[in-house]
Amino acid sequence: MMGKFLKRSFVLLGGVLLAAGVYYGPDVYGLLRVSHEIDSVARDNAQLAGPWPRSTDSCLYCHDGPKGNAGTQLYPRLAGQQEAYLRKQLKAFASGERNDPTMTPFALSLTDKEFEAMVANFSRMKAQPNTTFHADAARVARGEALARSSNCASCHGQQLEGKGEFPRLAGQSYNYLVDQLTNFKTGKRRDAAGMMPAVVSALSPADLEDLAQFLASR
Repeated sequence: MMGKFLKRSFVLLGGVLLAAGVYYGPDVYGLLRVSHEIDSVARDNAQLAGPWPRSTDSCLYCHDGPKGNAGTQLYPRLAGQQEAYLRKQLKAFASGERNDPTMTPFALSLTDKEFEAMVANFSRMKAQPNTTFHADAARVARGEALARSSNCASCHGQQLEGKGEFPRLAGQSYNYLVDQLTNFKTGKRRDAAGMMPAVVSALSPADLEDLAQFLASR
């Protein structure tokens, strides 16, 4: 008697699961797919900087944390950035030298170990071409001339790959470049050495955009 009851129960349960699968199939599949993506990201990150979760996972949305090559032009691409530059900028956010509603509290929240792990993590990632930016050839040409006349390579490297505390500019996000060049010009972003304000002081807004076009396209 009990055997028949259990058999009927299993049959009924199977029918319920089958019906749920048909009705909720796409949602279930979606959840499984998201789970698979999370596991994949976790494996990729673990190879770079230890087990999941880590402080670098907080960078996923803006900077594409696992790879550091932001897909949007709004946020900086951190992959392959100079270690000394990353360290300097995080300290600047923590000290208030640079202010940002997201980065300032984030930098303040890091332990010393997390701080150094963050710097090492992004500096050793491979910088990829900025393929989501579609440059205008004429503006790129004007921007290249401005980069040469401003001697950008003297600080940022012959390939604009960055040197020491001077950042990598090649392939950087276009909108981010325009914003930061403008901030240097207006004084919103400070430079203790005074080099960047001097470079951009005589440039017009259109010049800054042309320069950003060239840099983003490298």
